[in-house]
Amino acid sequence: MNGTGLRVEEAGSGSPAVVFSPSLWTNRELFDAPFAALSGDHRCIRYDHRGQGGSGLGAPQPSMEMLGTEGLYEDALALLDHLHVESCPWVGASVGGFVGVRLAARHPERIRSLTLIGFSSRRLSPADRRTVDTMCGALRLTHPLGPIGTWVKGQLVTRVMTNMFGTTFMSDPARTADREHWRPLFAATAVPEALPMLERVFDHPGNPPELLAQVQAPTLLISGEDELNMVDEDERDPVLAATVMPDARFLAVPGAGHMVLVEQPELGTTAITDFIAEVEAR
Repeated sequence: MNGTGLRVEEAGSGSPAVVFSPSLWTNRELFDAPFAALSGDHRCIRYDHRGQGGSGLGAPQPSMEMLGTEGLYEDALALLDHLHVESCPWVGASVGGFVGVRLAARHPERIRSLTLIGFSSRRLSPADRRTVDTMCGALRLTHPLGPIGTWVKGQLVTRVMTNMFGTTFMSDPARTADREHWRPLFAATAVPEALPMLERVFDHPGNPPELLAQVQAPTLLISGEDELNMVDEDERDPVLAATVMPDARFLAVPGAGHMVLVEQPELGTTAITDFIAEVEAR
């Protein structure tokens, strides 16, 4: 499919099918809770993006540009066709939400509702871009540096986790096991082989207002309060996006950062399942 294979899992039956698309640094496991909750009444589909998770991390690509946002969008459209999914509620986390927005804007008949978790509308700032370039440069050195490289990689993984998880989750002693469960999964992506993918995903074009305004599907934007508290009010992209999209609402989840479904799985799952049920009942 589009010159690659995607790791896909299905469970349950029933219409409509619900499709889950994960964030960078994670895989389809991110959706364990809502995937299980919805599979009793729906056909649930979750997958790993090209060059991420179980979908060929570091594998040769017909074009490296396919690793970027537009390539992931093309993969998603091909996946829906391949699995004979005519229309679906789409649940996307971070870059998975970028994919969902493009599907909804360009193929409105394919997306019945849109749930966007940890969404952002802006391109990386020059300062953030420099941080990413520094991280990628450090990753290139981890293997040849031996034990020092191993230490550097550990520091990088901790930095990524601090960015992805909120302060509540990262500082809670009761969540130590949860943090240690995700650390090796993040570390599996922090390898030199993943650099072409990381560079292209981070070079995303953002989600400008003119694109968001084309999304007609009912949309739920979910963000963690810890993540929102890290930026000024006028930089809270999900809140602003909800004002641009024609049929959107915004939900802030307490005690969570970017990874709402890991940090607050019950609250996040309830929000997703209730929203999908409400839209389908219209």
